[in-house]
Amino acid sequence: MANTFFSKIVKSLWVLASFIPTLNGLGFAYIGAKEFKNNWIIEGVIYEIPWFLLFIFVNNEDLGVFFATIGLLGMAVSFVRSLYVYYKHKDILIDDDAESRISTEKSITSFWVIFSVIIFLNGLGLIYVGFKRNVRQWILEGAFFEFLWLLFFITPSNKALNSFIISLGFIGMILSVIRTFMVYFEEERMDGGFYSPTAVKKEPPAQNPIENTINSYSENNLSDDDIVPEFKGYKTQVEDLKDAFKTKEDNVNNLLSKRFTKEELSYGRFKSVVNEFHKTFYSQADSTLTMINLAPEYSERVDETIKNKIGLMDSLLGEMNNLLEELILNDGLPEKSDEEITELFENMHNLINSVDDYNKE
Repeated sequence: MANTFFSKIVKSLWVLASFIPTLNGLGFAYIGAKEFKNNWIIEGVIYEIPWFLLFIFVNNEDLGVFFATIGLLGMAVSFVRSLYVYYKHKDILIDDDAESRISTEKSITSFWVIFSVIIFLNGLGLIYVGFKRNVRQWILEGAFFEFLWLLFFITPSNKALNSFIISLGFIGMILSVIRTFMVYFEEERMDGGFYSPTAVKKEPPAQNPIENTINSYSENNLSDDDIVPEFKGYKTQVEDLKDAFKTKEDNVNNLLSKRFTKEELSYGRFKSVVNEFHKTFYSQADSTLTMINLAPEYSERVDETIKNKIGLMDSLLGEMNNLLEELILNDGLPEKSDEEITELFENMHNLINSVDDYNKE
């Protein structure tokens, strides 16, 4: 009970940022990123704009006073708005039993967020998570925020110029905090965390008559005699890989359920990767079988493509097999570090990205 009460207080701390000068917009940016509401993120940025301009024109007394006044008025508005949003959406924002059970593991793995509020180092967190997730955009953003501070050290000594560069650095620091909030919750969604953007409703894809015809034709009307002779052996390989993958996937899911409770962050993250692996593998298998079944004649290009797809499926199966072996070795070992298991899941995630990149070529 006490732990739940404390967790609700912690989840409400974003409101306090609304009456901290120069930071009053960050609370809205944080909760907007968390709840996937772009209008709240934009509102938070608007509250920060006067402070951005104040940093730029800090040496101009008239403009400095003007933007400071606008900033303070915005701070008053942001405080009222924060209280309104908090009480109107309180059930959504803090009433989450599953989230209150997130373990210390999440805090440790999210330590990179702290860098966003450390002067001169505010871009390192984005660089770190960019390399971790293999997202080039995050790496470049972090490098840009660090470059703003680098200018301060490499430019010649000039009071006016240094003041301007420092202002840019602090503006970049505020922007990096906002971006860090957004990236943090994007990373949580990548991990299949407890957050679920209920406001975004995905409609089922419209049926494509041509695809339906192809699928029906390939699945129901084609016998092995209709397949190009050179491709018949590939079909057997694909079916064997599918059978092996299903067996290993079922065993992995059973061991995950045995090792972790469904409320643990690790279970949600690992299960998400397994589900993505399933989707990627069977997508490759289905497209390969379609090519095999519908190829009108032998072609070196089709033959090479089929071989590449089977190679990707074999790699996916190999990673699933490695994960299964590691789970078996760690089964029944309490207090055992899950570093090797986590590393395997990261390898699986990277392999999924590699398959996606191949499909885009």
